Amino acid sequence: KKAGDGMVLFSKYHGCGNSFVIIREDELSKEIDEAGYPGFARMVCDVNTGVGADGMIVVRREPALEMVFFNRDGSRAPMCGNGIRCFANFCRDERIESSRKYPVRTLAGDMTVEISSDDPFRAKINMGKPIFGPQAVKMDTNDMGNTEAKDLLGLRLPLKNGTDVEINSLFMGTIHTVIFVDDFDDIDVPGVGEEICNHPVFREKTNVNFVKAIDDDTLEVQTYERGVGMTLACGTGACASVVVASMKGICGNSAEVRLKLGSLGIEISGDGDVYMEGPSVKIMDGRLQDLQFLQTTTDV
Repeated sequence: KKAGDGMVLFSKYHGCGNSFVIIREDELSKEIDEAGYPGFARMVCDVNTGVGADGMIVVRREPALEMVFFNRDGSRAPMCGNGIRCFANFCRDERIESSRKYPVRTLAGDMTVEISSDDPFRAKINMGKPIFGPQAVKMDTNDMGNTEAKDLLGLRLPLKNGTDVEINSLFMGTIHTVIFVDDFDDIDVPGVGEEICNHPVFREKTNVNFVKAIDDDTLEVQTYERGVGMTLACGTGACASVVVASMKGICGNSAEVRLKLGSLGIEISGDGDVYMEGPSVKIMDGRLQDLQFLQTTTDV
């Protein structure tokens, strides 16, 4: 912990209900060394002793504009689809970036942000290309009996109750697994999501997306997010769901993805890049003051 003025200014935004505490790095670094960011994320995202959020975003400006993202449990994630729209909204509100199109550095590579609307705020993000294979997903299929499925699509994953489920895994900004269902009521989404997320074949865990096809142009998605649990929305998960659904002929190269509190437009371009378009809403500004409590929580 560093010596500062005893408080940290923050803002809170959400994208389709997926909420984030956003802090400038120059604001955070006056109180906390970078090694303390995971503990700070756990504290600030806690609904009882912090602000309450699905994740924390640190806005880094040097040497390039970068989104540093942490899940609620303090784990670092390479990317967040809803988070990067909220990041762009914050940067516009705070006059950090006034361009309507610009790159943002992430652990998953540079993502191109394009502002599509100011009021209400909406942004279109080039999320890059999906990556397939065990190395990208950090997955060990040796004990699954279906190692011939090198692209990790259509694998049968055994569950604790003796049944198995067909999974489709890929890297789309982060690690995702897609499962198609006829009806969400037919499956224990939180329970199965948690089991698959933590299944030993996924060495770094996985986000789990349950996908129901409404029609050729519309999907409904519920996501169990690693480091968070059930979440109201997942932007990278929406992208992964459309990618797999398109490959299986369930939808075309573009689809509306319906979430609990909104929808996202996902489009796969001719060169394979995946574009996500959707909203971001500012909830509040505030300041964190209980940094003595923070000093203990960052060490946990």
